[in-house]
Amino acid sequence: MNGTLTSNWNSRSGTYDVVVIGSGYGGAITACHIAQAKLKPKPSICILERGMEWIPGMFPDEPEDITQHSLTPLNPLGLYEYRLFKDIDVIQGSGLGGTSLVNANVAIIPEPAVFEQDPWPGGITGNMLAPYYERAAKALDVGQHPRGMDLLKVRALKKRADLSPNAKFDLLRIAVNFKIDGIDPESGVERHPCIDCGDCVTGCNVRAKNTLYMNYLPLARKAGVEIFTQVKVLFIKADPNGGYQVHYERFTPRHNLPETGIIKAKRAVIVSAGSLGSTEIMLRSKNQGLKLSDTVGTRFSGNGDFFGISYNSNQRTDILGFGNHPNDPPRSNVKAGPTIVGAIRYDRNKPLKEQITVEDLSVPRAGVIPTRNVLSTLSAGGRDTDPGDLVQELARIARDIQFDAGGALNHSMIYLVMGHDDAGGTMNLKNDKLQINWPGVGDQDVFGRVNSELFQHAKALGATFIESPVWSFFHSRRLITAHPLGGCPMGETSHSGSVDECGRVYNGKSDKEIHPGLYIADGSVIPTSIGVNPFLTISALSEYIAECIVKELKK
Repeated sequence: MNGTLTSNWNSRSGTYDVVVIGSGYGGAITACHIAQAKLKPKPSICILERGMEWIPGMFPDEPEDITQHSLTPLNPLGLYEYRLFKDIDVIQGSGLGGTSLVNANVAIIPEPAVFEQDPWPGGITGNMLAPYYERAAKALDVGQHPRGMDLLKVRALKKRADLSPNAKFDLLRIAVNFKIDGIDPESGVERHPCIDCGDCVTGCNVRAKNTLYMNYLPLARKAGVEIFTQVKVLFIKADPNGGYQVHYERFTPRHNLPETGIIKAKRAVIVSAGSLGSTEIMLRSKNQGLKLSDTVGTRFSGNGDFFGISYNSNQRTDILGFGNHPNDPPRSNVKAGPTIVGAIRYDRNKPLKEQITVEDLSVPRAGVIPTRNVLSTLSAGGRDTDPGDLVQELARIARDIQFDAGGALNHSMIYLVMGHDDAGGTMNLKNDKLQINWPGVGDQDVFGRVNSELFQHAKALGATFIESPVWSFFHSRRLITAHPLGGCPMGETSHSGSVDECGRVYNGKSDKEIHPGLYIADGSVIPTSIGVNPFLTISALSEYIAECIVKELKK
């Protein structure tokens, strides 16, 4: 595949058999499997993606580029989206491939007990999902970093695990290529091995990251799916003649006002716009007359996400990303690795609410200078766990004035932590804009426990501990999540969920009555936090939902 995946917008049809909204894990997986299924007659399928197509090599890797490519009302085609809400903020990506373009690649399976909680449907269990996890992991080509234990940040992470009897360290399976160098024979995509550049979360310009752009999406395109970008779906209505009307607006960089229109779906609509996007579409559809369960807009979770920093430690960590610029001195001496490589999982023999997962984070090239400036300022209010050689600490800070592998930032650790929140967030529309309300979420016990454990990480490295800035600022206890879940939760009936175990949308008229041909497949259907990075679980559920949809279409 040397060209682009996007179809010509002017060649679109006004009607398709199947319309897929969104190109993240749910949308890409369902579209691919429906297109590859031996259905007769072969259905016409399109994907509608609100963002742009980002070809590897285009991703920003300078600080000013991040601002330029952030999604805002004035820049609806931005790649990086930061949504501020009253109690919690959300970081996610927007583009062909969804958040897979800018996530940290971590493929991890949650504890089986996650699926035993209410309101998960009884048909969804860890054992039942096992083959779907494996199917998704194979397609996304996940595996451990072959040299992961050589990375200094991984050794620094493990240092704390070695001191804690209730902690287990592992190298993670990640969706990163370390072997193929050339054209992938199955997908036709050009791929190259990882160079440990640390730029996963701003976009991989090396072609090493196994985003959806490298697998499910090109396979879907190869099987006949038409892919249209820059198309934001507003709402869905039942069509009087059967099927559904998908109302959209389309943005182009050259026009200030979006084009609006309708695409009809004769047989199925799959909503896969993510926890925020899908819930917003369904709430707006409900306002437009589509009958839905009252649970739409409930059970929002931040997956227990939390952040913390060990700054200016006694141990070099090599967390500074260099992007696709391996010869920029002195970056050639730094191996930042993929964004996340290792994890410590705590208290796995205890109840879920007491379990946490701590992971390492590298700083992408575009974030090095801003992060250096922010952390050097925040460190003044941090807690020094090792007030020893002050001269050495100050010398490392001074070396950060220029990029220097011996500086304070390259002796620091940034941690992503996941636990189990109560999935108590609610979502609604106000003036047609999505709102999330979750009073007191940052006061839940899990975040205090996580903060205490991260202090111990800093202490193990002799670092200054910096609490998550938005959480600690004036004790506001605000949170940030990179893993929004829920909003259209699965449930046994319409009283406990918005969709059933196959992603079929309840119409709210009775316990199990559904809208024929209307599905949701993405993180919005996950009704609880899962305590680990969620993309593999979203993928496994989407594999299962795709199987259900294909069976329905064969009838």
